[in-house]
Amino acid sequence: MSRHVFVMSVLGFLLASAIDPAAAQTPPGSGRKNTGDRNERRLFQRFVEDAAISTGGWAELQYRYTNFSNGSEHFLGPLVAFKIVNNVEGGLRFGFRDVNPDPGAGESGMSDIDLFAKYRFPGGKGRTALGILAKVPTADEEKGLGTGKSDFEVFGAWRADLEAVSIVANAGVRFNGEPDPPVPPTDNSVFVGGALILPASATLSLILETTYETERFEGASYDARLWVGVQSRSRQGRAGIRGGVAIPLSDGAPDYEILLGAFLTY
Repeated sequence: MSRHVFVMSVLGFLLASAIDPAAAQTPPGSGRKNTGDRNERRLFQRFVEDAAISTGGWAELQYRYTNFSNGSEHFLGPLVAFKIVNNVEGGLRFGFRDVNPDPGAGESGMSDIDLFAKYRFPGGKGRTALGILAKVPTADEEKGLGTGKSDFEVFGAWRADLEAVSIVANAGVRFNGEPDPPVPPTDNSVFVGGALILPASATLSLILETTYETERFEGASYDARLWVGVQSRSRQGRAGIRGGVAIPLSDGAPDYEILLGAFLTY
């Protein structure tokens, strides 16, 4: 019960802190909403696996707290995406992990590095993208911060930016490198997801995102989550904050996860 109360409290705080500034920035008596640039309204878990392409660049500092049934983790690091040429985006993400198993001693250090690139096909309101992601195994596997092996992912994504909502769908395959014992053997995983991005104003969006992935390790369970969060931009549109909470939909998902980010677009 306390877990659900905590999650709902975080959601209430995110909504209250985002809605008040957005309401103050919306001119009274305005007619149709200015929904702004939809490419800069991004997903939480599947930021990469989306058909949105940065118009210039995206630099974000993210903090994540993940609570598991057998421990917890803090993560702090950058997420960077940038336009390479028209309809092509590249980027990377990495950070510092502080892992605290229960029972057991905690460990901390740098994470693996994810490198990604995607191409979005020309189109109208509905666009399709194909992309790849590669994990560079820089984390210390002896501390339990990574598997010590490279992973590779290929994905497809579709997004339709309508007046009242952006609809997102994605799917892909992840080829997980085989780690050395005592880490359990891995399985290649398949993932799908979908999202609704609801622009409340030119600066505020409500984001509902669902994700599903089959097990990455033998003997584990599939991971299904529902993300609920908000993204708020400054009136000038260059900087903003966003936050979301992941609610588990399967035994293989964390008890809950919180993401807070401050971003700058250029």
